[in-house]
Amino acid sequence: MLRAIFERVTDPRGRCGRDYHLWSILSLILVGFLCGRRGLLSVHLMGLRLKKDQQRALGFRRRMPCHSTLTETMRVIDADELAMVFGSVVLAGGGNSRHIAIDGKTMRASKDERGRATHCVSAFCQALQHVITHTASEGKGMEIPDALALLERLELKDKVVTADALLTQKSIAAKVVEKGGDYVLPVKDNQKTLKEEIKTAFETPVSPPVPVAGTGT
Repeated sequence: MLRAIFERVTDPRGRCGRDYHLWSILSLILVGFLCGRRGLLSVHLMGLRLKKDQQRALGFRRRMPCHSTLTETMRVIDADELAMVFGSVVLAGGGNSRHIAIDGKTMRASKDERGRATHCVSAFCQALQHVITHTASEGKGMEIPDALALLERLELKDKVVTADALLTQKSIAAKVVEKGGDYVLPVKDNQKTLKEEIKTAFETPVSPPVPVAGTGT
């Protein structure tokens, strides 16, 4: 299972740096973190203590990778692609996971020495209580192009996408439909004309309901 998942991740290493399968290294790191290890050094030490059959199950036939191999691999790996691989697996096995919420948030306690905080746009699956994927953003109020890039990477067929009023944009709606999904977006005063048109449509419908014979309605 782990091999099938991690073989979908692009291997950015050169030929000289491929002493171990990429899926083996990523599997070891994941297993280590799931076992409560904190940091790659701790994962490395755990790997050395594994039984031979456990090491072989992770794809290590002769020896285990050193600590620097783990750190160098994680340094060059595409974090966004890795997150997308995890996200697609979560959605595929998540049962009733149709609803995906797109939202931008400023990361708490992320300010640098210049007072600038890290902002990101995330895709959250409510049914799974899981962030499927996320991407860095230029900041609050500038999330539209980042949200579009996020939607482009997601599998949206038969999914329902929700977002806040900032992302109620033609481009967002068009991208969701293009990817085979549906959307539910709020309309507020930032879309004043659209809001007034919707209000008019409900108060004075262009095509009033036609009474149906024999139903009294």
